[in-house]
Amino acid sequence: MYTVLVVDDEAVVCQGIKEFLEASNLNISQVFTAWNGYEALDYLRMEKIDLVLTDIQMDGMNGIELMEAILSEKPDVPVVVISAHDNFEYAQKCIRLGARDYLIKPVLLPQLIEITERELSKQHEKYKLLLEDSLKLKFSMTGMASLRTYILNEMISGSLEDADDYQFIFEQIGVTLNGPDYSVFVIELLWERKDFAGEAICSLRDRNLLKYAAINIVEETLQDWNPLAFYGQGSRLVTILQHNEAEPARKKSSLLTRLNMAGKTLASNIQSYLHIGAVIGISSACQKLQTLPHAYRQAAEVIKWRGLYDTQNIFYAEDFSLKEASVQVNWQARADQFVEYLKTGQKKADIRDMVEQFMTDISPIFEREDSTAGIPLSIAYRIYALLLEMKETVGDRYLELDPIVFFQFPLSGNAIRQRLAAFLAEAAELIHTSMMVHDQAIVQRAITYIRQNFRNKGLKIQDIADQVYLSPNYLSYLFKLIAQETVWEFVTRLRMEEARQLLLNTSKKRYEIADEIGYESPEHFSRVFKRFYGESPNTVRG
Repeated sequence: MYTVLVVDDEAVVCQGIKEFLEASNLNISQVFTAWNGYEALDYLRMEKIDLVLTDIQMDGMNGIELMEAILSEKPDVPVVVISAHDNFEYAQKCIRLGARDYLIKPVLLPQLIEITERELSKQHEKYKLLLEDSLKLKFSMTGMASLRTYILNEMISGSLEDADDYQFIFEQIGVTLNGPDYSVFVIELLWERKDFAGEAICSLRDRNLLKYAAINIVEETLQDWNPLAFYGQGSRLVTILQHNEAEPARKKSSLLTRLNMAGKTLASNIQSYLHIGAVIGISSACQKLQTLPHAYRQAAEVIKWRGLYDTQNIFYAEDFSLKEASVQVNWQARADQFVEYLKTGQKKADIRDMVEQFMTDISPIFEREDSTAGIPLSIAYRIYALLLEMKETVGDRYLELDPIVFFQFPLSGNAIRQRLAAFLAEAAELIHTSMMVHDQAIVQRAITYIRQNFRNKGLKIQDIADQVYLSPNYLSYLFKLIAQETVWEFVTRLRMEEARQLLLNTSKKRYEIADEIGYESPEHFSRVFKRFYGESPNTVRG
Protein backbone atom coordinates (compact mmCIF):
# COMPACT_ATOMS: atom_id res chain seq x y z
CA MET A 1 0.00 0.00 0.00
CA TYR A 2 1.22 3.47 -0.88
CA THR A 3 1.10 6.85 0.87
CA VAL A 4 0.71 10.07 -1.12
CA LEU A 5 1.24 13.67 0.05
CA VAL A 6 -0.69 16.49 -1.68
CA VAL A 7 0.68 20.02 -1.15
CA ASP A 8 -1.38 23.06 -2.18
CA ASP A 9 -2.37 26.29 -0.45
CA GLU A 10 -5.92 25.97 -1.78
CA ALA A 11 -7.83 23.72 0.61
CA VAL A 12 -10.41 22.88 -2.07
CA VAL A 13 -7.69 21.59 -4.41
CA CYS A 14 -6.03 19.53 -1.66
CA GLN A 15 -9.29 17.96 -0.57
CA GLY A 16 -10.43 17.32 -4.14
CA ILE A 17 -7.24 15.47 -5.12
CA LYS A 18 -7.26 13.59 -1.82
CA GLU A 19 -10.81 12.32 -2.28
CA PHE A 20 -10.22 11.45 -5.93
CA LEU A 21 -7.09 9.40 -5.19
CA GLU A 22 -8.73 7.65 -2.24
CA ALA A 23 -11.67 6.67 -4.43
CA SER A 24 -9.44 5.39 -7.23
CA ASN A 25 -8.43 1.80 -7.78
CA LEU A 26 -4.80 2.62 -7.01
CA ASN A 27 -3.18 0.76 -4.14
CA ILE A 28 -3.19 3.86 -1.89
CA SER A 29 -3.68 3.45 1.85
CA GLN A 30 -3.56 7.13 2.86
CA VAL A 31 -3.42 10.60 1.32
CA PHE A 32 -2.01 13.39 3.49
CA THR A 33 -2.61 17.07 2.66
CA ALA A 34 -0.40 20.05 3.48
CA TRP A 35 -1.03 23.72 2.77
CA ASN A 36 2.60 24.75 2.30
CA GLY A 37 6.14 23.45 2.16
CA TYR A 38 6.70 23.61 5.91
CA GLU A 39 3.77 21.32 6.64
CA ALA A 40 4.83 19.04 3.80
CA LEU A 41 8.31 18.66 5.25
CA ASP A 42 6.85 17.68 8.61
CA TYR A 43 4.92 14.88 6.95
CA LEU A 44 7.97 13.77 5.01
CA ARG A 45 9.98 13.63 8.21
CA MET A 46 7.31 11.76 10.20
CA GLU A 47 5.66 9.49 7.63
CA LYS A 48 6.80 7.13 4.93
CA ILE A 49 5.73 9.01 1.81
CA ASP A 50 5.83 7.27 -1.58
CA LEU A 51 4.86 10.24 -3.80
CA VAL A 52 4.51 14.03 -3.47
CA LEU A 53 2.10 16.08 -5.60
CA THR A 54 2.85 19.76 -5.07
CA ASP A 55 1.84 23.23 -6.23
CA ILE A 56 4.51 25.86 -6.92
CA GLN A 57 3.11 29.18 -5.71
CA MET A 58 2.41 28.89 -1.97
CA ASP A 59 2.88 31.20 1.00
CA GLY A 60 5.77 30.48 3.34
CA MET A 61 7.85 27.77 1.71
CA ASN A 62 6.91 27.47 -1.95
CA GLY A 63 7.06 24.39 -4.17
CA ILE A 64 10.54 25.11 -5.51
CA GLU A 65 11.95 25.47 -1.99
CA LEU A 66 10.11 22.31 -0.94
CA MET A 67 11.66 20.38 -3.83
CA GLU A 68 15.11 21.64 -2.86
CA ALA A 69 14.52 20.42 0.70
CA ILE A 70 13.24 17.05 -0.54
CA LEU A 71 16.28 16.69 -2.77
CA SER A 72 18.48 17.31 0.28
CA GLU A 73 16.60 15.24 2.87
CA LYS A 74 14.53 12.64 0.99
CA PRO A 75 16.02 12.29 -2.51
CA ASP A 76 14.29 8.93 -3.10
CA VAL A 77 10.79 10.41 -2.85
CA PRO A 78 9.41 11.24 -6.33
CA VAL A 79 7.72 14.61 -6.89
CA VAL A 80 5.09 15.58 -9.46
CA VAL A 81 4.37 19.31 -9.86
CA ILE A 82 0.80 20.57 -10.33
CA SER A 83 0.85 24.29 -11.15
CA ALA A 84 -1.36 27.00 -12.66
CA HIS A 85 1.74 28.56 -14.23
CA ASP A 86 2.45 27.47 -17.80
CA ASN A 87 5.95 28.86 -17.52
CA PHE A 88 8.90 27.14 -19.18
CA GLU A 89 11.41 28.47 -16.63
CA TYR A 90 9.37 27.05 -13.75
CA ALA A 91 9.08 23.70 -15.48
CA GLN A 92 12.79 23.65 -16.33
CA LYS A 93 13.78 24.40 -12.73
CA CYS A 94 11.42 21.73 -11.41
CA ILE A 95 12.87 19.12 -13.76
CA ARG A 96 16.39 20.07 -12.64
CA LEU A 97 15.26 19.50 -9.05
CA GLY A 98 14.08 16.02 -9.95
CA ALA A 99 10.37 16.51 -10.73
CA ARG A 100 9.00 13.42 -12.51
CA ASP A 101 6.31 15.45 -14.32
CA TYR A 102 4.85 18.97 -14.60
CA LEU A 103 1.05 19.20 -14.85
CA ILE A 104 -0.88 22.38 -15.65
CA LYS A 105 -4.06 23.23 -13.74
CA PRO A 106 -6.85 22.41 -14.18
CA VAL A 107 -5.59 18.84 -14.19
CA LEU A 108 -7.49 16.20 -16.13
CA LEU A 109 -8.33 13.50 -13.60
CA PRO A 110 -7.54 10.54 -15.91
CA GLN A 111 -4.14 12.13 -16.55
CA LEU A 112 -3.54 12.51 -12.81
CA ILE A 113 -4.45 8.86 -12.23
CA GLU A 114 -2.16 7.72 -15.04
CA ILE A 115 0.85 9.67 -13.77
CA THR A 116 0.26 8.75 -10.13
CA GLU A 117 -0.01 5.07 -11.03
CA ARG A 118 3.14 5.28 -13.15
CA GLU A 119 5.21 6.87 -10.41
CA LEU A 120 3.96 4.60 -7.64
CA SER A 121 4.79 1.58 -9.77
CA LYS A 122 8.42 2.68 -9.80
CA GLN A 123 8.68 2.60 -6.04
CA HIS A 124 10.33 -0.02 -3.90
CA GLU A 125 7.55 -2.63 -4.26
CA LYS A 126 7.95 -2.85 -8.02
CA TYR A 127 10.44 -5.67 -8.16
CA LYS A 128 8.48 -7.66 -5.60
CA LEU A 129 5.29 -7.35 -7.63
CA LEU A 130 7.10 -8.56 -10.73
CA LEU A 131 8.47 -11.50 -8.78
CA GLU A 132 5.00 -12.32 -7.45
CA ASP A 133 3.86 -12.87 -11.05
CA SER A 134 6.79 -15.20 -11.63
CA LEU A 135 5.97 -16.97 -8.38
CA LYS A 136 2.63 -18.17 -9.77
CA LEU A 137 4.33 -19.71 -12.77
CA LYS A 138 7.30 -21.59 -11.42
CA PHE A 139 8.63 -20.84 -7.97
CA SER A 140 7.55 -22.43 -4.71
CA MET A 141 9.19 -22.94 -1.35
CA THR A 142 9.25 -26.67 -1.99
CA GLY A 143 11.11 -26.06 -5.23
CA MET A 144 14.05 -24.80 -3.25
CA ALA A 145 14.39 -28.21 -1.62
CA SER A 146 13.39 -30.24 -4.68
CA LEU A 147 14.94 -33.57 -5.59
CA ARG A 148 16.64 -31.95 -8.57
CA THR A 149 18.35 -29.31 -6.44
CA TYR A 150 19.32 -31.86 -3.81
CA ILE A 151 20.90 -34.27 -6.30
CA LEU A 152 22.78 -31.54 -8.16
CA ASN A 153 24.23 -30.22 -4.90
CA GLU A 154 25.25 -33.75 -3.90
CA MET A 155 26.92 -34.22 -7.28
CA ILE A 156 28.75 -30.89 -7.30
CA SER A 157 30.06 -31.41 -3.76
CA GLY A 158 31.41 -34.86 -4.68
CA SER A 159 29.06 -36.73 -2.34
CA LEU A 160 27.71 -39.19 -4.91
CA GLU A 161 29.69 -42.40 -4.49
CA ASP A 162 29.65 -43.76 -8.04
CA ALA A 163 30.36 -41.17 -10.71
CA ASP A 164 29.45 -43.70 -13.40
CA ASP A 165 25.84 -43.36 -12.31
CA TYR A 166 25.74 -39.62 -13.05
CA GLN A 167 24.07 -39.89 -16.45
CA PHE A 168 21.43 -42.33 -15.19
CA ILE A 169 20.61 -40.09 -12.24
CA PHE A 170 20.47 -37.02 -14.49
CA GLU A 171 18.01 -38.76 -16.77
CA GLN A 172 15.69 -39.37 -13.82
CA ILE A 173 15.60 -35.66 -12.91
CA GLY A 174 15.47 -34.38 -16.49
CA VAL A 175 19.02 -32.99 -16.66
CA THR A 176 21.25 -33.21 -19.73
CA LEU A 177 25.02 -32.70 -19.53
CA ASN A 178 26.72 -33.58 -22.79
CA GLY A 179 29.70 -31.22 -22.58
CA PRO A 180 32.12 -32.30 -23.74
CA ASP A 181 33.81 -29.46 -21.79
CA TYR A 182 32.53 -27.73 -18.69
CA SER A 183 33.11 -24.66 -16.55
CA VAL A 184 31.44 -23.81 -13.26
CA PHE A 185 30.12 -20.43 -12.12
CA VAL A 186 29.49 -19.91 -8.40
CA ILE A 187 27.33 -16.79 -8.01
CA GLU A 188 27.06 -15.16 -4.61
CA LEU A 189 24.19 -12.70 -4.24
CA LEU A 190 25.11 -9.85 -1.91
CA TRP A 191 22.36 -9.79 0.70
CA GLU A 192 24.29 -7.25 2.78
CA ARG A 193 23.54 -4.70 0.10
CA LYS A 194 20.26 -2.77 0.07
CA ASP A 195 17.65 -2.78 -2.61
CA PHE A 196 17.13 0.21 -4.86
CA ALA A 197 14.78 1.84 -2.36
CA GLY A 198 17.51 1.75 0.27
CA GLU A 199 15.86 -0.98 2.36
CA ALA A 200 17.70 -4.03 3.62
CA ILE A 201 16.76 -7.35 2.01
CA CYS A 202 16.19 -9.38 5.12
CA SER A 203 13.18 -11.70 4.95
CA LEU A 204 13.56 -15.30 3.82
CA ARG A 205 10.70 -14.83 1.41
CA ASP A 206 12.37 -11.84 -0.27
CA ARG A 207 15.63 -13.73 -0.61
CA ASN A 208 13.97 -16.81 -2.06
CA LEU A 209 12.07 -14.71 -4.57
CA LEU A 210 15.27 -12.97 -5.61
CA LYS A 211 17.12 -16.28 -5.93
CA TYR A 212 14.40 -17.55 -8.23
CA ALA A 213 14.54 -14.37 -10.31
CA ALA A 214 18.34 -14.59 -10.43
CA ILE A 215 18.14 -18.18 -11.76
CA ASN A 216 15.96 -16.92 -14.61
CA ILE A 217 18.48 -14.17 -15.37
CA VAL A 218 21.33 -16.71 -15.34
CA GLU A 219 19.52 -18.99 -17.78
CA GLU A 220 18.65 -16.13 -20.10
CA THR A 221 22.07 -14.45 -20.00
CA LEU A 222 24.10 -17.65 -20.47
CA GLN A 223 21.80 -19.41 -22.91
CA ASP A 224 24.59 -19.75 -25.51
CA TRP A 225 26.48 -21.94 -23.01
CA ASN A 226 23.63 -24.44 -22.54
CA PRO A 227 23.70 -23.70 -18.78
CA LEU A 228 22.46 -25.86 -15.94
CA ALA A 229 21.64 -23.47 -13.07
CA PHE A 230 20.47 -24.48 -9.61
CA TYR A 231 20.28 -23.23 -6.03
CA GLY A 232 23.36 -23.57 -3.84
CA GLN A 233 23.64 -23.00 -0.12
CA GLY A 234 22.62 -19.68 1.43
CA SER A 235 23.00 -16.81 -0.99
CA ARG A 236 24.75 -18.87 -3.66
CA LEU A 237 23.67 -20.11 -7.07
CA VAL A 238 25.64 -22.66 -9.07
CA THR A 239 25.77 -22.87 -12.86
CA ILE A 240 27.44 -25.51 -15.02
CA LEU A 241 28.36 -24.17 -18.46
CA GLN A 242 28.85 -26.55 -21.38
CA HIS A 243 31.16 -25.79 -24.28
CA ASN A 244 33.25 -27.51 -26.93
CA GLU A 245 36.85 -26.40 -27.27
CA ALA A 246 38.26 -28.68 -29.96
CA GLU A 247 41.78 -27.36 -29.48
CA PRO A 248 42.00 -26.29 -25.84
CA ALA A 249 45.61 -25.10 -25.95
CA ARG A 250 45.05 -22.78 -28.88
CA LYS A 251 41.66 -21.55 -27.76
CA LYS A 252 42.29 -21.21 -24.05
CA SER A 253 42.76 -17.45 -24.15
CA SER A 254 39.62 -17.05 -26.25
CA LEU A 255 37.62 -19.20 -23.82
CA LEU A 256 38.91 -17.21 -20.86
CA THR A 257 37.87 -13.95 -22.54
CA ARG A 258 34.40 -15.27 -23.34
CA LEU A 259 33.87 -16.65 -19.83
CA ASN A 260 34.95 -13.35 -18.30
CA MET A 261 32.59 -11.43 -20.59
CA ALA A 262 29.75 -13.81 -19.72
CA GLY A 263 30.44 -13.28 -16.01
CA LYS A 264 30.48 -9.49 -16.34
CA THR A 265 27.27 -9.48 -18.36
CA LEU A 266 25.59 -11.72 -15.82
CA ALA A 267 26.63 -9.58 -12.85
CA SER A 268 25.48 -6.45 -14.69
CA ASN A 269 22.08 -7.98 -15.49
CA ILE A 270 21.51 -9.07 -11.90
CA GLN A 271 22.35 -5.55 -10.71
CA SER A 272 20.13 -3.92 -13.35
CA TYR A 273 17.06 -6.10 -12.89
CA LEU A 274 17.20 -7.03 -9.20
CA HIS A 275 19.16 -4.08 -7.79
CA ILE A 276 21.52 -6.29 -5.81
CA GLY A 277 25.21 -7.01 -6.36
CA ALA A 278 26.67 -10.36 -7.31
CA VAL A 279 30.17 -11.85 -7.07
CA ILE A 280 31.02 -14.60 -9.54
CA GLY A 281 33.75 -17.21 -9.22
CA ILE A 282 34.73 -18.98 -12.46
CA SER A 283 36.49 -22.35 -12.52
CA SER A 284 39.04 -23.63 -15.00
CA ALA A 285 37.63 -25.69 -17.87
CA CYS A 286 37.27 -29.43 -17.26
CA GLN A 287 36.35 -32.33 -19.54
CA LYS A 288 34.74 -35.04 -17.38
CA LEU A 289 31.67 -35.06 -15.17
CA GLN A 290 33.78 -36.57 -12.42
CA THR A 291 35.93 -33.41 -12.34
CA LEU A 292 32.97 -31.06 -11.76
CA PRO A 293 33.32 -31.19 -7.93
CA HIS A 294 36.91 -29.95 -8.28
CA ALA A 295 35.78 -27.19 -10.64
CA TYR A 296 33.06 -26.21 -8.18
CA ARG A 297 35.57 -25.98 -5.32
CA GLN A 298 37.80 -23.79 -7.51
CA ALA A 299 34.96 -21.38 -8.29
CA ALA A 300 33.74 -21.29 -4.68
CA GLU A 301 37.24 -20.81 -3.27
CA VAL A 302 38.20 -17.98 -5.60
CA ILE A 303 35.29 -15.83 -4.34
CA LYS A 304 37.21 -15.31 -1.08
CA TRP A 305 39.50 -12.93 -2.98
CA ARG A 306 36.73 -10.36 -2.90
CA GLY A 307 37.91 -9.63 0.64
CA LEU A 308 41.01 -8.14 -0.97
CA TYR A 309 39.64 -6.83 -4.27
CA ASP A 310 36.33 -5.43 -3.09
CA THR A 311 35.78 -3.35 -6.23
CA GLN A 312 35.98 -6.45 -8.44
CA ASN A 313 33.12 -8.91 -8.86
CA ILE A 314 34.47 -11.48 -11.38
CA PHE A 315 37.17 -13.90 -10.24
CA TYR A 316 38.72 -16.50 -12.54
CA ALA A 317 40.40 -19.40 -10.73
CA GLU A 318 43.52 -19.54 -12.92
CA ASP A 319 44.10 -15.80 -12.55
CA PHE A 320 44.09 -15.94 -8.79
CA SER A 321 46.26 -19.00 -8.48
CA LEU A 322 49.03 -16.70 -9.75
CA LYS A 323 48.38 -13.81 -7.39
CA GLU A 324 49.89 -15.14 -4.17
CA ALA A 325 53.14 -13.31 -4.89
CA SER A 326 51.34 -9.96 -4.83
CA VAL A 327 49.38 -10.49 -1.61
CA GLN A 328 51.51 -8.16 0.51
CA VAL A 329 51.03 -5.06 -1.64
CA ASN A 330 47.27 -5.57 -1.86
CA TRP A 331 46.72 -6.17 1.85
CA GLN A 332 48.22 -2.75 2.40
CA ALA A 333 45.22 -1.22 0.62
CA ARG A 334 42.85 -3.49 2.54
CA ALA A 335 44.33 -2.35 5.84
CA ASP A 336 43.90 1.27 4.79
CA GLN A 337 40.22 0.58 4.14
CA PHE A 338 39.89 -0.91 7.61
CA VAL A 339 41.43 2.23 9.11
CA GLU A 340 38.97 4.41 7.21
CA TYR A 341 36.12 2.29 8.54
CA LEU A 342 37.32 2.81 12.12
CA LYS A 343 37.26 6.56 11.54
CA THR A 344 33.51 6.50 10.86
CA GLY A 345 32.70 5.89 14.53
CA GLN A 346 30.57 2.77 14.13
CA LYS A 347 28.81 1.04 17.02
CA LYS A 348 30.91 -1.34 19.11
CA ALA A 349 28.97 -4.35 17.88
CA ASP A 350 29.51 -3.31 14.26
CA ILE A 351 33.23 -2.83 14.88
CA ARG A 352 33.53 -6.30 16.41
CA ASP A 353 31.85 -7.74 13.33
CA MET A 354 34.21 -5.72 11.14
CA VAL A 355 37.28 -7.05 12.97
CA GLU A 356 36.04 -10.61 12.51
CA GLN A 357 35.33 -9.98 8.84
CA PHE A 358 38.73 -8.37 8.34
CA MET A 359 40.48 -11.36 9.90
CA THR A 360 38.50 -13.66 7.60
CA ASP A 361 39.40 -11.55 4.58
CA ILE A 362 43.12 -11.66 5.31
CA SER A 363 43.12 -15.37 6.16
CA PRO A 364 45.16 -16.26 3.00
CA ILE A 365 48.26 -14.61 4.46
CA PHE A 366 48.21 -17.08 7.35
CA GLU A 367 47.65 -20.07 5.08
CA ARG A 368 50.80 -19.60 3.02
CA GLU A 369 53.73 -21.86 3.76
CA ASP A 370 56.06 -18.87 3.90
CA SER A 371 53.80 -16.95 6.26
CA THR A 372 55.74 -14.54 8.49
CA ALA A 373 54.93 -11.72 10.88
CA GLY A 374 55.68 -9.07 8.24
CA ILE A 375 52.15 -8.44 6.96
CA PRO A 376 50.36 -8.67 10.35
CA LEU A 377 52.92 -6.31 11.86
CA SER A 378 52.47 -3.88 8.97
CA ILE A 379 48.69 -3.94 9.50
CA ALA A 380 49.15 -3.34 13.24
CA TYR A 381 51.37 -0.32 12.61
CA ARG A 382 48.78 1.22 10.30
CA ILE A 383 46.19 1.01 13.08
CA TYR A 384 48.75 2.26 15.61
CA ALA A 385 49.43 5.31 13.44
CA LEU A 386 45.76 6.25 13.78
CA LEU A 387 46.05 5.90 17.56
CA LEU A 388 49.05 8.24 17.56
CA GLU A 389 46.96 10.85 15.70
CA MET A 390 44.34 10.59 18.44
CA LYS A 391 46.63 10.33 21.48
CA GLU A 392 45.27 13.55 23.00
CA THR A 393 41.85 11.92 23.37
CA VAL A 394 42.79 8.26 23.91
CA GLY A 395 45.20 8.94 26.79
CA ASP A 396 48.22 6.80 27.65
CA ARG A 397 46.48 3.52 26.75
CA TYR A 398 47.89 3.75 23.24
CA LEU A 399 51.36 3.05 24.65
CA GLU A 400 50.26 -0.48 25.59
CA LEU A 401 49.39 -1.11 21.93
CA ASP A 402 52.83 -0.44 20.52
CA PRO A 403 53.01 -3.43 18.11
CA ILE A 404 56.52 -4.54 19.09
CA VAL A 405 55.50 -4.60 22.75
CA PHE A 406 52.06 -6.07 22.13
CA PHE A 407 53.05 -8.96 19.85
CA GLN A 408 55.93 -10.21 22.05
CA PHE A 409 57.89 -11.96 19.31
CA PRO A 410 58.86 -14.63 18.37
CA LEU A 411 55.44 -16.13 17.53
CA SER A 412 54.24 -18.97 15.30
CA GLY A 413 51.79 -18.48 12.40
CA ASN A 414 48.62 -19.30 14.35
CA ALA A 415 49.81 -17.35 17.41
CA ILE A 416 50.45 -14.33 15.19
CA ARG A 417 46.92 -14.58 13.86
CA GLN A 418 45.40 -14.73 17.35
CA ARG A 419 47.56 -11.86 18.55
CA LEU A 420 46.62 -9.67 15.57
CA ALA A 421 42.92 -10.32 16.22
CA ALA A 422 43.37 -9.31 19.87
CA PHE A 423 45.33 -6.19 18.84
CA LEU A 424 42.65 -5.10 16.37
CA ALA A 425 39.87 -5.63 18.92
CA GLU A 426 41.60 -3.56 21.61
CA ALA A 427 42.70 -0.83 19.23
CA ALA A 428 39.25 -0.60 17.65
CA GLU A 429 37.60 -0.25 21.07
CA LEU A 430 40.01 2.53 22.03
CA ILE A 431 39.47 4.35 18.74
CA HIS A 432 35.71 3.94 19.09
CA THR A 433 35.77 5.51 22.55
CA SER A 434 37.80 8.46 21.28
CA MET A 435 35.58 8.91 18.24
CA MET A 436 32.47 8.86 20.41
CA VAL A 437 33.87 11.71 22.51
CA HIS A 438 34.49 13.72 19.34
CA ASP A 439 31.12 12.85 17.80
CA GLN A 440 29.26 13.61 21.01
CA ALA A 441 30.77 17.09 20.99
CA ILE A 442 29.51 17.64 17.43
CA VAL A 443 26.02 16.40 18.25
CA GLN A 444 25.91 18.53 21.37
CA ARG A 445 26.69 21.61 19.27
CA ALA A 446 23.88 20.64 16.92
CA ILE A 447 21.49 20.18 19.86
CA THR A 448 22.42 23.60 21.25
CA TYR A 449 21.70 25.22 17.87
CA ILE A 450 18.37 23.36 17.55
CA ARG A 451 17.28 24.42 21.05
CA GLN A 452 17.96 28.03 20.06
CA ASN A 453 16.17 27.82 16.71
CA PHE A 454 13.48 25.11 16.81
CA ARG A 455 10.76 27.80 16.84
CA ASN A 456 11.88 28.99 13.42
CA LYS A 457 9.35 27.87 10.78
CA GLY A 458 12.06 27.77 8.14
CA LEU A 459 14.49 25.57 10.09
CA LYS A 460 16.12 23.04 7.74
CA ILE A 461 18.60 20.28 8.33
CA GLN A 462 21.03 22.10 6.03
CA ASP A 463 21.03 25.04 8.47
CA ILE A 464 21.89 22.74 11.36
CA ALA A 465 24.55 20.90 9.37
CA ASP A 466 26.18 24.20 8.37
CA GLN A 467 26.62 25.05 12.06
CA VAL A 468 28.71 21.94 12.71
CA TYR A 469 30.45 21.88 9.30
CA LEU A 470 29.02 18.52 8.23
CA SER A 471 26.88 17.35 5.35
CA PRO A 472 23.16 16.88 6.17
CA ASN A 473 23.44 13.14 5.58
CA TYR A 474 26.38 12.64 7.90
CA LEU A 475 24.87 14.85 10.59
CA SER A 476 21.67 12.78 10.41
CA TYR A 477 23.69 9.60 10.80
CA LEU A 478 25.72 10.93 13.77
CA PHE A 479 22.68 12.42 15.47
CA LYS A 480 20.74 9.17 15.33
CA LEU A 481 23.80 7.24 16.53
CA ILE A 482 24.46 9.49 19.54
CA ALA A 483 21.03 10.86 20.46
CA GLN A 484 19.05 7.69 19.61
CA GLU A 485 16.48 9.76 17.70
CA THR A 486 16.52 11.56 14.36
CA VAL A 487 17.10 15.30 14.03
CA TRP A 488 13.45 15.90 13.21
CA GLU A 489 12.18 13.67 15.98
CA PHE A 490 14.20 15.87 18.35
CA VAL A 491 12.88 19.11 16.78
CA THR A 492 9.29 17.85 16.99
CA ARG A 493 9.75 16.76 20.59
CA LEU A 494 11.01 20.23 21.59
CA ARG A 495 8.08 21.88 19.82
CA MET A 496 5.53 19.54 21.36
CA GLU A 497 6.92 19.89 24.89
CA GLU A 498 6.82 23.67 24.63
CA ALA A 499 3.32 23.58 23.16
CA ARG A 500 2.09 21.45 26.06
CA GLN A 501 3.56 23.90 28.59
CA LEU A 502 1.92 26.83 26.80
CA LEU A 503 -1.43 25.04 26.74
CA LEU A 504 -1.28 24.24 30.45
CA ASN A 505 0.21 27.47 31.76
CA THR A 506 -1.02 30.26 29.46
CA SER A 507 -4.27 31.41 27.87
CA LYS A 508 -2.76 31.74 24.40
CA LYS A 509 -4.93 30.68 21.48
CA ARG A 510 -4.15 27.58 19.50
CA TYR A 511 -3.07 29.61 16.45
CA GLU A 512 -0.77 31.73 18.64
CA ILE A 513 0.92 28.65 20.08
CA ALA A 514 1.28 27.10 16.63
CA ASP A 515 2.93 30.25 15.30
CA GLU A 516 5.19 30.57 18.35
CA ILE A 517 6.63 27.06 18.15
CA GLY A 518 7.20 27.01 14.39
CA TYR A 519 4.02 25.78 12.68
CA GLU A 520 2.43 27.62 9.80
CA SER A 521 -1.17 26.62 10.54
CA PRO A 522 -3.04 25.71 13.76
CA GLU A 523 -4.65 22.74 11.98
CA HIS A 524 -1.32 21.21 11.15
CA PHE A 525 -0.05 21.89 14.66
CA SER A 526 -3.09 20.07 16.08
CA ARG A 527 -2.49 17.04 13.85
CA VAL A 528 1.16 16.78 14.89
CA PHE A 529 0.28 17.33 18.57
CA LYS A 530 -2.34 14.57 18.57
CA ARG A 531 0.03 12.21 16.79
CA PHE A 532 2.75 12.94 19.37
CA TYR A 533 0.67 12.84 22.58
CA GLY A 534 -2.33 10.78 21.51
CA GLU A 535 -4.75 13.56 22.46
CA SER A 536 -5.71 16.92 21.00
CA PRO A 537 -4.55 20.35 22.30
CA ASN A 538 -8.10 21.09 23.44
CA THR A 539 -8.20 17.91 25.51
CA VAL A 540 -4.89 18.76 27.20
CA ARG A 541 -6.06 22.27 28.01
CA GLY A 542 -9.53 21.15 29.08
